[in-house]
Amino acid sequence: MKNNSRKIGGAFLLGGVIGAAVALLYAPNSGAETRKEISRTARRVKNSTVDLIEDAIDDVNEFTSDLRRKASDVIGQGVELSDKAKKEIAATLDRGQKKIEKQRKKLSEALGL
Repeated sequence: MKNNSRKIGGAFLLGGVIGAAVALLYAPNSGAETRKEISRTARRVKNSTVDLIEDAIDDVNEFTSDLRRKASDVIGQGVELSDKAKKEIAATLDRGQKKIEKQRKKLSEALGL
């Protein structure tokens, strides 16, 4: 969504520059007045461009921050899952060991050992 608004903003900016250039070329002003108008237009374009770049930088910084938060969350979940998995594996091994011991006792009793 932000990408589309940047494209639209860029298109308006480019259209404004082109329109201003055409208007200045066909304006019935003197050379000095035309140069002043070109200078004003250049300043406006510069300011608009700076604003557009600052907005883009802010968007990139926001995206980077979001990405860092999400990566941190995923890492945290991974640590939690691995601790939980370790506990489950240990519990399963313990149950298995108890069952094996129980079967060993039954076998020993059945064989009279």
